[in-house]
Amino acid sequence: MKITLHSLILATFVLAVPTLSVAAELKLATVDMRKTFEGYWKTKRTEADLKDKATGFEQKFKTMAEDRQKAIETHQKMVGNASDPALSPEEREKRKKLIEAKVIEIREIEQALQQFDRSSRETLNTQRRNVTEKLTAEIRDVISAKSKAAGYAMVFDSSGMSGPFAPIVIYHNNQSDLTEEVLKQLNASAPPETPAVPPKKEDGPGVIKPEPKKGDAKDPKKSEPKK
Repeated sequence: MKITLHSLILATFVLAVPTLSVAAELKLATVDMRKTFEGYWKTKRTEADLKDKATGFEQKFKTMAEDRQKAIETHQKMVGNASDPALSPEEREKRKKLIEAKVIEIREIEQALQQFDRSSRETLNTQRRNVTEKLTAEIRDVISAKSKAAGYAMVFDSSGMSGPFAPIVIYHNNQSDLTEEVLKQLNASAPPETPAVPPKKEDGPGVIKPEPKKGDAKDPKKSEPKK
């Protein structure tokens, strides 16, 4: 039997509940996020819209691919006609240039096909990701409101759908959160921070020293002893 990380975390928490002092007051609940998401009417409407858009992309891609095939067939005929020995050198040179132009046209169609395929996939993926995030947030809002009203401490996702938009713990009331206590204990052994010593200012070439006041400078003549 395959054991997932989701199941291990949920089982570990459930086994640890009896050791808590508030175990008698702790109320837990589960929600099948996959079933809830797929059963939401907005999800069904969104899936239908995305399917229609994907069909439109496929039809356009098919048309572009058909244009490419027609250009290839035309190129093959042009090559066959250009090999006619009855053609004059001037006509043969003229048809050669037309063939080269057709090759360039085919390459441009192929590049457009690749670009369209890539951009259409990116568009659908982005829209699906944005819609999933938006609808999951709406579902979580309803779950949070109902959990608060019913007095649940935590609500878990029982479907294993948990991802960036729907974590394993869908709702919790923060009453049993140990984050701050754990951080306090971890940081208790942190070394004291050394205060930063401001750099010593040195007189540079652009520093102008103040002129001495009158009477501060001693006259060397006056300082000599009288003979």
